[in-house]
Parts: sequence; structure tokens; C-alpha cells
Amino acid sequence: MRIEQFDNKIILIIKNKEVEDIDFDNPIKLEKYFKEKLLKLKDIYNIDIKGFYNIIIYLDYKEGIVIELEKEDIDYYDAFHQIEMRIIKEETTFLYEITDIFSIPYQSLDIYTYLDKIYAKRKEKEVLELYEFGKLIYKDTDKIIKNGNKMTILQ
Repeated sequence: MRIEQFDNKIILIIKNKEVEDIDFDNPIKLEKYFKEKLLKLKDIYNIDIKGFYNIIIYLDYKEGIVIELEKEDIDYYDAFHQIEMRIIKEETTFLYEITDIFSIPYQSLDIYTYLDKIYAKRKEKEVLELYEFGKLIYKDTDKIIKNGNKMTILQ
């Protein structure tokens, strides 16, 4: 799991292996899972987590999930040290923005170009860690896949 923290937003990037047992279609179990995860984050990383959060889950069944936790400014929940949430799930395809196409084993990837940038998409589940090669893109990736040019790399 990787964590990025901003003023009122926390982003969690969790690999597929860590979320295989989560039932994303059961809202009660999902809320319980996130309350437990938030409490662990609070203890481990000393993050002040209380209040009302909008949680957006970006789910790619091959890659894992990206969770955006954005705190709402509602004083009621802060006063009682409660954690409440609204959960939104979006199925997406993760892409990786890369700069050097020849530094990655492209046989197992689809490569796209879009607006002068290069993106890699995993063809199938595998061990290759694409985090090492590029920046994770999880929003509006359908637009890149639909409107981008798929590259064919000859060996």
C-alpha cells in the first residue's frame, strides 16, 4: 500500500493482492472495511482521521484500487470523534504514463500515445511492477484508450 497525503485529501494505492477478498458490491461490508482501514492508518501513520469523508474507489480488477479520501468540513462528526463516509465506486482501467518506452518489457503491455504522452496498459495480471516505470493514471483513462493511438512495436 502506498499513501499520499494532502491538506484535506488522502490517496491510498492498494495492489490487487491486498483487496482480492473485499466484496465491493456489499455496502455494509465495504464501510466496515474502510472504517477498519482508516483506524489502522490513524494508528500507524499518526494521521488525524475523524469526521465525514467522501471516499471514491477507483477499481481495476487486474491492478488493484486507488482510494481517494476527501474530508468534508462538517464540525458535528469532529466533535464526537466519529468516522462517517459516503462511498462511490468507479470501475476503471489503470494506465501508467511512461517516458522511456524501451525501459519496460512491452510484450505484456498495450502502449498508447495521447496528447504527446505515452501510456502503458497491462494486458493481463502479472508480477511486473509498473509503478517503477511510470506515473499511475486512474482518472479518465477510457478517454485515453478510446482516443489515443495504440502503438505496435516490432521486435
